[in-house]
Amino acid sequence: MIYLDNAATTKINGEVNKFMKVYAEENFFNPSGLYEPSLKVYKDIQNAKEKLLNLLNARNSKLVFTASATEANNMALRSLCPKRKKILVSMGEHACIYQTAKHLKDDGQEVDFIELNEDGTINLADLENKLTENTGFVSVIHVSNETGAVNDLKAIGKLIKQKCPTAIFHSDGVQAFCKIDVDLNDLGVDAYTISSHKIHGPRGAGALIYKSNLNPKPLIFGGGQEYGLRSGTENTPAILGFAMAAEIMHKSFTHSYEQVSFLKQTLLSKIEELHPIINSSAKTCSPYILSLSFEGVKGEVLVHMLEQDGIYVSTGSSCNSKHTGNRIMLAMNKTKQQEAGNIRISFCEDNTMEEIDIFAKALIKYVNEIRKLDIWKK
Repeated sequence: MIYLDNAATTKINGEVNKFMKVYAEENFFNPSGLYEPSLKVYKDIQNAKEKLLNLLNARNSKLVFTASATEANNMALRSLCPKRKKILVSMGEHACIYQTAKHLKDDGQEVDFIELNEDGTINLADLENKLTENTGFVSVIHVSNETGAVNDLKAIGKLIKQKCPTAIFHSDGVQAFCKIDVDLNDLGVDAYTISSHKIHGPRGAGALIYKSNLNPKPLIFGGGQEYGLRSGTENTPAILGFAMAAEIMHKSFTHSYEQVSFLKQTLLSKIEELHPIINSSAKTCSPYILSLSFEGVKGEVLVHMLEQDGIYVSTGSSCNSKHTGNRIMLAMNKTKQQEAGNIRISFCEDNTMEEIDIFAKALIKYVNEIRKLDIWKK
């Protein structure tokens, strides 16, 4: 098997898996209990929060654990935006932001969408035009889960605060955390979302980080866990596995970044003869994600042909796999053929040169086969 869909999910780190088992079988106590073993588990969860906040250099911030980044992003939009204030989100957002924003708009909230440039980054001029005195919340993804495009959060945040000093600036950092440099104190965001299963941690753990001076409203009521914002017994094994996976990724950050950068460039050099269309700019793109389109090729057909060889890539976000069309590609002014021909290749540090060589040969073979069929006329 050659797995190149790491933007969808990653294989859990073996050491993390072993560590989690201890908290599932031995230190299984409810963190809300009053006896010593429960108090220790509670302290372990607080330590996990501190580890993650330190890795992000999130000064004067709090962290709420959630069951997923989708939940954390929903919490950001639904609990941080002041009532009767305008919400701005980019057209490049993950479905959990985009669909939540649309739902809020349907409920009567003022919502507008920021246009994208052709490289997948947001259009700063359009953002500036749409910022008004009534803007209360802006959400811009840090790294696109579709194309790998990296938004300049520092410049975006500066613009927002100049025009709307009280507006809350949130970013979905799921594809950025532990993969590109993230210093929340320097970036100037007010809230930031991260996920465990994108960094070789377990599924079932995400987090929302927000400035301590903010007062989010609870979405889930009950026993008052997580500062009263998310009641429910904590998923201790997943939470602690999340923090451990982040520490491991952080330690190998430079090596991993260089490794995937090399793999990405090597792949592109090996498939030059196919004349792929690269759907983002090398200057504004994460090395972990590569979005390509091939003239005369439907991405879905190509994905299934590669699957026959045990090679796994995607046509984009797994969360959009059940929907037709690619909203983000269209927002980047790509043609219908580029949109339909798109495949997303996403690397991790465990991928090898041998895998890239095998993948490149299969890609050349199948793209040429599909082109001979002239599938666009079918």
